[in-house]
Amino acid sequence: MKWRDLTLVDVHEDYLLAVSCDSAGGIGDKPHDVVRTSPFIVGYHTAKVALMELLCVYGEPILLSNTLSVEMEPSGAEMIRGIEFLLKEYDPRHSIALTGSTEENFRVSVTGLGVTIVGRIRKRYWPLKKTEAEDLAVMVGNAMYGEEVLTTEKEKSLTLHHVKSLRELPYVREVVPGGSKGMAHEIALVERASKIQLLPAEGMEPLLHRSCGPACALLVTLRKEHLKDLQETLNIPVHVLGVFC
Repeated sequence: MKWRDLTLVDVHEDYLLAVSCDSAGGIGDKPHDVVRTSPFIVGYHTAKVALMELLCVYGEPILLSNTLSVEMEPSGAEMIRGIEFLLKEYDPRHSIALTGSTEENFRVSVTGLGVTIVGRIRKRYWPLKKTEAEDLAVMVGNAMYGEEVLTTEKEKSLTLHHVKSLRELPYVREVVPGGSKGMAHEIALVERASKIQLLPAEGMEPLLHRSCGPACALLVTLRKEHLKDLQETLNIPVHVLGVFC
């Protein structure tokens, strides 16, 4: 079955198999790349998107597969180093299995890669909590993409640790990574699932349609009386997008 961008398979009485993925193209240090940055950064952020999608639904990653449309040396090795750096951020023991492939037959002039993560979700967390009327919708982090991601101070950036913290808060309903379609797309899915509608906060309409790049922001829904608690828990921006009714 599908759950947002995840594919779930019921394989065991205690847990679901979960598959997440992400891809990137035209970002790197090749001659025809549109955004210039290091292969390390590209590998890190692409893997971060797939991992965040899993963590937001209480998933536990088991295996990561990287399909790199570049040569192993030097670009592929640097991408893998970025991926491994991310995995060590998540789990210092780096117990997640890693596999992948590179392009060795042809010289490529533009960067491309895909990351797939296989994990599991314990059934005690499923089905997930749903958003209710009078809950708040907030954006944690900043909606940004391209060069903005590379120049924003790390202290203001969304991390895996923020996702872990949010999933432990009892007053939080849903945690959803923002994508290239912006918060409006994610909110529409919440509205459809819970049969509610968001009343946007004043001045927030443009922000709802801005790309969130490589999971640079999260849509978080929560009971409105706990907004201050959330703001005090996190050390990155929290933007109130509106209230559901």
